[in-house]
Amino acid sequence: MSKIITVLLLLANFAYADLKWASSYDTALAQAKKEKKNVVVMLSRENCPACEYMSDIVFEEKMVVSEVAKFYVPVHIDIHKDFIPDGLGYMGTPTFHFLDANGKKVGRYDGAANIPSFMGLLNKYKK
Repeated sequence: MSKIITVLLLLANFAYADLKWASSYDTALAQAKKEKKNVVVMLSRENCPACEYMSDIVFEEKMVVSEVAKFYVPVHIDIHKDFIPDGLGYMGTPTFHFLDANGKKVGRYDGAANIPSFMGLLNKYKK
């Protein structure tokens, strides 16, 4: 019985830590308006260790996933493959833009952040 409970808890943890990224910037804005949330845009690229850290560590953390799901619509933009909307500049990757549902920028963060620091950003710019 305890093995079954352990397996169920592990499966619940994996299911919980699955962030739902919008398929495009426009989709993210439309969803944010509908759900009355802000948008967090992650600009990144392939072979970027800091981007991989954010994806593999920070965005797998339950607290981060919960906070993003509750207050934001996340969208990922690859700077070499995807269209970058006007006003979403970057000096390096990753770069995070925090927007309201109308696309107005409310904050920006350049670089990777550990879990507590990123939670601070999410709390600072949430609606």
